[in-house]
Amino acid sequence: MKKRIFIGIFLVFSLVIISCNLHEKNLKIDDNNILGIYLDNELQTSIPKKGEAVFSKAVCDNDEVNYYWDIDNWGLYINNFSNKMKCNLYFVNYSGQTTFDFDYTGGEQTFVAPVSGTYKLETWGAQGGSSIMNGNLLELGGSGGFASGFAILSKNDVVYLNVGGTGSTAVKGQDTAGGYNGGGSGTWDNSIFEINDNQPETGGGGGGATHIATKSGLLNSLENYKNDIYIVSGGGGAGNFSQHGGSGGGFIGTQGENFSGTGGTQISGCDFGKGCDGTGIGNSNGVSGGGGGFYGGNINSADGKDSNAGGGGSGYIGNSLLTNKVMYCYNCEESNEESTKTISTTCNEETPTSYCAKKGNGYARITLVSIDE
Repeated sequence: MKKRIFIGIFLVFSLVIISCNLHEKNLKIDDNNILGIYLDNELQTSIPKKGEAVFSKAVCDNDEVNYYWDIDNWGLYINNFSNKMKCNLYFVNYSGQTTFDFDYTGGEQTFVAPVSGTYKLETWGAQGGSSIMNGNLLELGGSGGFASGFAILSKNDVVYLNVGGTGSTAVKGQDTAGGYNGGGSGTWDNSIFEINDNQPETGGGGGGATHIATKSGLLNSLENYKNDIYIVSGGGGAGNFSQHGGSGGGFIGTQGENFSGTGGTQISGCDFGKGCDGTGIGNSNGVSGGGGGFYGGNINSADGKDSNAGGGGSGYIGNSLLTNKVMYCYNCEESNEESTKTISTTCNEETPTSYCAKKGNGYARITLVSIDE
């Protein structure tokens, strides 16, 4: 596991360098590793505060140094750090907007880069829909996943964002719409409805995926343009009967509870960008939709089992232009590979929270991290 060094401020005029990793204890290092701090090429006595300037670059005496500026913790992370390494830090005065938020709208949105630089991309997939059992609403939809990474954009570059919508709640006697951007639809069990009007078993719609790409279009229209996709967060599968839908995101979407649909992967699933529709009926249940994703979640219909919740859709961070990238998903399978790095979490929030799974509609955020001079 690589060590990383964090350079930041803990007091207004004190500099501290900390070696850190997500899974390692922090270690304080002497601040002599900083040669100088420059704002618009003028020497400073301390690092500018967040909001007063934007990081530009680090010039270190090791030409092979690999670093990135952490906008959240306001500090520099360096891979393969040596105690003998010394660096100059450069900042630029910038009064423009640095954080751009994209809520669910049910349509495509665009972002135009205001300056050339490095941007942090964060996406959250949408939750799967709820189901009805014996006339009671059961909120069992799988959570949407989270993904983040850094991309270099030039001034006036345009990227397209499609923020996933929550799968629709099951309605007695009706099929159920999947969430925007690839959520599969749910169905209801006509046989049960005919026997007892008060106790139909209906499945919800799968949650939609959230993605950012350099090409316009819903995710399922970009199968032949995968190189144009920066990042995807999978949507959750819809719940059914008393079973939870699978959570979305990660390199493999989670399978729905019990005998339900499997999650999408990096190479297969229900369909590229689309969760399966809940066609047919299960054993005394309608069938819920799969979550949208890089590959959508599957369903398990008419299998003779007493559960038909949808699987979650997969996430995607495989674009080589995306760096320092990771996916988080709720109680999911993990991966340590750079192109599929996935961490399982039990954090699950309605408010978009970094490194947490998402309830409700999806979300996206783009943050200017550093400016290229």
